[in-house]
Amino acid sequence: METELTDLFRSLASICEEETALLQQGRRGEVAGLVQAKTRLVGAVDAEVARLDRVSPDWRDALNGETRAELGDLALRLRDAARDNAATLRRQIDLSDDLMAEISADARRRRGGRSEAYGASGAMTANNLAVPISVNTSF
Repeated sequence: METELTDLFRSLASICEEETALLQQGRRGEVAGLVQAKTRLVGAVDAEVARLDRVSPDWRDALNGETRAELGDLALRLRDAARDNAATLRRQIDLSDDLMAEISADARRRRGGRSEAYGASGAMTANNLAVPISVNTSF
């Protein structure tokens, strides 16, 4: 029973590490399959823990020292992989935000996204309008 759980944890940690490596290399197109596999494995871990809880509610206490240590190591590996994955995704999102802001600012400069209008009192008001931007993900 514990072998199934350790195998699931090991597989999940490996997929998270592979996903992080692909993201760091800029190979985002290859990540979709890993995300699906990761989702299935998380469901399998949840199902296995629920099954173990039903069959033997004290299964955690009954683990031998070696299995307990292995599960602990795998949980730490999984935590580290998830942390690295989150940091890589945060950098990718921040980079995308910066890139979109620069593209928008450049389009506004080129197009002259400012407009001015006279108000009812005769004063001029300036509007800095956003420029519509379309993004094509293939260059």
